[in-house]
Amino acid sequence: MKKSIILFFLFCLVACRQETIYQKSKDELVIGFVPSEEAERMVKNLKPVTNYLSKKLNTPVKLYKGSDYTAIIEAMRGEKLDIAVFGAFSYVLASKEVGAQPLVIPADKEGKLATYNSLIIANKKTGLKNLDELVPGEQKFTMSFSDPASTSGHLVPRGHLISLGLKPETHFKNTLFSGSHTATILALASGKVDVAGCSFTVFNKMIDRGMLDINDVVVLWKSPDLPVDLVTIRINIPSEYKSKIQNAYMQMAYEAPETASYFYEEWNDSSLVYIPANDSMYSEIHGLANYVNNDIDN
Repeated sequence: MKKSIILFFLFCLVACRQETIYQKSKDELVIGFVPSEEAERMVKNLKPVTNYLSKKLNTPVKLYKGSDYTAIIEAMRGEKLDIAVFGAFSYVLASKEVGAQPLVIPADKEGKLATYNSLIIANKKTGLKNLDELVPGEQKFTMSFSDPASTSGHLVPRGHLISLGLKPETHFKNTLFSGSHTATILALASGKVDVAGCSFTVFNKMIDRGMLDINDVVVLWKSPDLPVDLVTIRINIPSEYKSKIQNAYMQMAYEAPETASYFYEEWNDSSLVYIPANDSMYSEIHGLANYVNNDIDN
């Protein structure tokens, strides 16, 4: 019995020492993200978050802006960043490819997850009013998605079109990726593409900021609620340090209310907090990804 107790305490001492060594070896903590809209605005809104985490963890925290989700996944693979903000679909990809682990996700104080929606929209000049008017095989219109790893800008609208018998590469004259929700919506509004998949959140913001005239577009479909972006962490960071970072995120809205500016700007809700995230929250996204991948392969 005494031997077991001694071994247990030795294990705890080693674990604590490993965490201390890890933290001392880290000159900074790097958070990766992909701008869903104007990069400068997002960096400004994330500044209170990095300031808070720097003080809470006693470690400098910096941002890593990726050109797309693939860049963020590769940066995590190469250990160039420690934490990454992913959408639901890009998280599913990152969890499979580099073992990204869920850390926290925005929710209200009762634990109800924050959600958003995907849209399929059309340029008004197309004359389209609903998806039933997209004739299979007609190849009359052009289609744009945002990032290939985007949930609302690719996976969800593609999955819905497939469920209607409309495989994009077969049933549209041309199918392309713009790289971002903003670029997709602007391309559609200017007539460069006819139909597009995008985030309802970004769509609304662009209207509010005068970047988009609602009279130029028609909403053909709005998805059911989707889980918002989550914060993930590299798989090979010691569990004790992961818990410390997770707790810091969870206390953030209470200890530093100014960080709510990020929530307000991104999700239009300054009352949100972070709660622990887990993979089961994304079971539907895992299933949809498999469904879409099977269709692409066949």
